[in-house]
Amino acid sequence: MTDEIQAANAEALKHLTGLSEPKDDWSDEKKMKAIEKMYQELSDPKHPVAIAMERQKTVKEVRIIEGLDE
Repeated sequence: MTDEIQAANAEALKHLTGLSEPKDDWSDEKKMKAIEKMYQELSDPKHPVAIAMERQKTVKEVRIIEGLDE
């Protein structure tokens, strides 16, 4: 299925480089804020990850897995 994802220009993983991870010594609150910020950034419809995830819905195998063609 990798070829189909590439053909649809829907590779999300290549856009996930350089993400920072919450540190073990951070408080739970600080970790949650960092995760929420990252989620908001990646979910922005203009972000390459969000665009790739939307494009994946055009791939037949993804549509089957996601139950989009029922």
